[in-house]
Amino acid sequence: MNQIEKAAEVLKLGGIIAYPTETVYGLGANIFNEIAIRRLFEVKHKSLSKPISVAVSNFKMLDSIACVFEKDKEILKKLLPGPVTIILPKKEVVSDLLTTGNGLIGIRFPENEIIREIIEKAGFPITATSANFSGEEDVTEAKYVKPEVDFVVEGECKYKRPSTVVDLINRRILRESVNIEEVKQALKLS
Repeated sequence: MNQIEKAAEVLKLGGIIAYPTETVYGLGANIFNEIAIRRLFEVKHKSLSKPISVAVSNFKMLDSIACVFEKDKEILKKLLPGPVTIILPKKEVVSDLLTTGNGLIGIRFPENEIIREIIEKAGFPITATSANFSGEEDVTEAKYVKPEVDFVVEGECKYKRPSTVVDLINRRILRESVNIEEVKQALKLS
């Protein structure tokens, strides 16, 4: 069994994985498994009052968990897959545990093929929170993952910086990072 199959299996069984993206290492759990999500908050030492983003492997999966308006589709196609977290209204299927009840969901559609293959093989979106303890430095190598997870996927983080965060509802950038110029262009902010 290769690491992609192993990671998908761990996720299906309700476990937590650490995985590479093009930005930083992330922690993944099945977003439809509340026990796994609660455990994720615990291992990360993250407050239940802080939302957790979600990673998808394709646009169809994105549509299944978030409300995508026609006017936003062009922007999404320009920015995704890529090192950007997009904030959108969540659909009913997404647990309030992930969104802290605010009705919005942060979505990552990574360009990193390893994690996209894992999500595809698992068959569901996974959490996309950084693989560090809350408030600590981001992790860009497997050997530095501190939270206790069930499986660590080996891979490379191309940019070694967190994603740029875009609130698509209000058309504003919440965190400037990777590909910021492309993001500004797509939002017509430059």
